[in-house]
Amino acid sequence: MLINELDGLTVDRNDLQEKINVAASNLGSSQHITAKIDEWERITTEKVKQAAEMAKKQVLRIINSKQEEITIRFHNLSQELKERRVKKSVVEQDIVRLRQEIDQINKDLTKLAQTPTIELNMKQNDEIKWDRMIYVEEKSENIDYQLRQREPTGKYSSRIQNENFKRNLILIEEKMITLLQTIRISGAVS
Repeated sequence: MLINELDGLTVDRNDLQEKINVAASNLGSSQHITAKIDEWERITTEKVKQAAEMAKKQVLRIINSKQEEITIRFHNLSQELKERRVKKSVVEQDIVRLRQEIDQINKDLTKLAQTPTIELNMKQNDEIKWDRMIYVEEKSENIDYQLRQREPTGKYSSRIQNENFKRNLILIEEKMITLLQTIRISGAVS
């Protein structure tokens, strides 16, 4: 009778071993999740590169627009000087205005060459919460399993886990001894 129960426990143990093997082989499904992480990494890296390229283009656009503005003003100044020379029509007010325009273009060129008029706004690496950009959580439908998974962590966790393991091992040994004694007694009686 008890031997039959022990045989039943052995069958249950074998079934459990099979389930463990199946669960271990299902760990390959984690490849699906890691593939999603790889895809997120690729997309995020691409977006960072695109943002950097866009910022570089903005810098060039700002610099080019200022240079173009100065070039147009210079061209207009040159054209007016040429026309006034050809026509030989010039008054003192024109000379003053043209001198001011030359001085202003010169100042604008100096400013463009010396002082960057561009401000770069970006998040520093240490300002980005990288551990919150992507993270993984376990979803479990079994509340008891979740509670068991929330073992204490930190300084004393391994000591507590070892003590729990030892207690469980002692309980199992006691049950096995009781079962074996019962089997011997029933075997002696038979």
